[in-house]
Amino acid sequence: MRTIDPRGPAARRAAVAGLALVLAATSAVAATYTPLFAAGDIRLDAPDGMTRAEVLAVARVTDRSNVFHLDAGAVEQRLERDPRIVRATVTTSLPNRIAIEVVPRTAVGIVGADGGLVGADGVVIGPAGSATGLPDLMTAEAKPVDGIDLLAAAATADALGPALRRQVDAVIVATDGTVRVRLAAGFAATFGDATELDAKAVSLAALLEWMREEGVTIVSADVTVPGSPTAQLERGSKAVPVP
Repeated sequence: MRTIDPRGPAARRAAVAGLALVLAATSAVAATYTPLFAAGDIRLDAPDGMTRAEVLAVARVTDRSNVFHLDAGAVEQRLERDPRIVRATVTTSLPNRIAIEVVPRTAVGIVGADGGLVGADGVVIGPAGSATGLPDLMTAEAKPVDGIDLLAAAATADALGPALRRQVDAVIVATDGTVRVRLAAGFAATFGDATELDAKAVSLAALLEWMREEGVTIVSADVTVPGSPTAQLERGSKAVPVP
């Protein structure tokens, strides 16, 4: 007696079609792992202080990386874990292009006996080496600042800007959080707490300009109230408001 397939011809055709779809999908997935999607076009402008090879090593990207399966977010996270990099953006374009944009962390000061470069956000970037023109970030006892005091000192140094920063020897944070800026001109300016730092930096720059124009010697200064900076002059002169 002949056995009849209860599923019938239609069911068999559906099964065959389904199998064909599975095989096609499997082939399509396999195709994404072919050399066609190897990263033959990696676009990257390495920031100052890092070579192209260093950035790619941190990113763990090579010309054999698979662009189709690349996790751009994971690459960005790897890059941003490097203290030299503050932000990274990674984009891909099929079949073989990876574009990496890196924003470096700019040093605003130096901390520690070994001289570590510090970014505006208080992150220690790495050894200062021969870097010059940056203020020391320290306590009133001339010890390296850390924790919240390091954040305050770094933010202050950042607010000074490149030109004014070159005229500053040290940013000093007292135990009560008071910030002072010691200048190469031979005096220190009190900033008070770490608020309105941009305005205080502008006020200090104006004070230095006034000092040069008037030809006076300043013993100490106070820019705690940015709109009303004062300067104590030599020879016992009382505090002088600077417009």
